[in-house]
Amino acid sequence: MQFINNPKFRHSFYKDVTRINYEEDAKPQLISDYGYTYIMIRYGKIKASNCKNEEVNIPKVFIKGTGNFFKVEAFKDSSWLSFELPNHILHNVTKIHSTKNRNTFIDLSFYVEDDIIESLYYALREIHSIKEITAIADQHLRNYYRDWSVLLPSVEIVQYILNKKGMLPVKELTEVFPYSARTLERMFHKEVGATPYRFICLVRFNYTIRELKTNKHYSLLELIEQYNYFDQSHFEKDFKKFLGQSIKEYKNDNNPLLSNGLARAYVKK
Repeated sequence: MQFINNPKFRHSFYKDVTRINYEEDAKPQLISDYGYTYIMIRYGKIKASNCKNEEVNIPKVFIKGTGNFFKVEAFKDSSWLSFELPNHILHNVTKIHSTKNRNTFIDLSFYVEDDIIESLYYALREIHSIKEITAIADQHLRNYYRDWSVLLPSVEIVQYILNKKGMLPVKELTEVFPYSARTLERMFHKEVGATPYRFICLVRFNYTIRELKTNKHYSLLELIEQYNYFDQSHFEKDFKKFLGQSIKEYKNDNNPLLSNGLARAYVKK
């Protein structure tokens, strides 16, 4: 499996761009939710199933928002192109409550003209340079960026949660921002695709699992305490919820797709 990305990537719209090429068949691999939206392009034979182990249809070019973990099985000579975006972009593109779009790969041709989608798809088929990939995406989709980039009320709150590494109670949001708990709940369902509590837990888990991957912590207990988990059982529950497996299963699982994702910066400036 070949991963192509640029650690120094900077763009006014995309947070990151990655190409993944499969040089041989790959067994199904778990993918965690990072709390972002992705525009993705599929080439070749790739299968996906959701957290209920139900097969999910994969359009050639699609957009996906915050949801649960899923599994991907890819075959030789297939590939992905992944464009990472802030989570509110899904709502800006679809104008549908993000919670209603959880765990769904939404065909981007519903929101972008068919000839643009077709041209984009074929123009990027053999391109492996991140610079060239981004330039071609800009050429095809630039006219949509302005509408898709409109800032929503949740954006500042999401950034606050990211800056706090998910280590805060939901109540703190009502103290810092001029919204009631009920308003925050409605806002997050609409714009983020998760409740404030679930998103906070998701952010904390993503920071924690990245620390776990580095093996720089003295002990698992030390790591759990650092991220304000009550105990190991509490941490195990988040593992099951966000990654669909136990800590032991994660450590014994050879999953280059997940490992590569965790190796990159979680929050891009």
